[in-house]
Amino acid sequence: MARLALRRSARIAGAMAGAALIVGGTAGVSNAAVTPPPGATAFTGTGNYGVVTSEHPDTTGCNGYKVVGSGTVTGNRITGGGTWTQKEDACTATVPGKWDINGTVTIKEADGDQLFFTYHLSAPLTADTMVYPTGTFTITGGTGSFDEAVGGGKMNATVNLLDKDHVSAVLDGSMGFRWQI
Repeated sequence: MARLALRRSARIAGAMAGAALIVGGTAGVSNAAVTPPPGATAFTGTGNYGVVTSEHPDTTGCNGYKVVGSGTVTGNRITGGGTWTQKEDACTATVPGKWDINGTVTIKEADGDQLFFTYHLSAPLTADTMVYPTGTFTITGGTGSFDEAVGGGKMNATVNLLDKDHVSAVLDGSMGFRWQI
């Protein structure tokens, strides 16, 4: 119940800020879908999961891997923990000397509520078997208590190329809820 009240407060604050933008004639409302509205609060999470990789079909434009992962996630806005499911393209041909990684994640709580986000990470190409991709994530929506969720922040991962069963990612950002009029 407290989470619902917090969500409604965030929506009201977002609506008031949106109304101020409309009345003031300020442009930039198109970013409302990804920019946390006023009243957004911290969002942190840690995913621990295993991955399965396969060669990317685009051997020229990507020259990397398709990656599918699943595991568990905990965080300050994830009630009781949840599951982490991801799909990504990890390419070596798009940015010289770097891994260029783009993906999507679905976090699902035990009650079925889901949070969706995309991410873009990069890491140097080295002979080392440990890879530490860093970048950003953007919350794109959700279901249930995450309906109309927006936000984003920084994402850091730890990958041992020889142990695909123990990958981790850390999220540090903010989350709010967009108001639809």
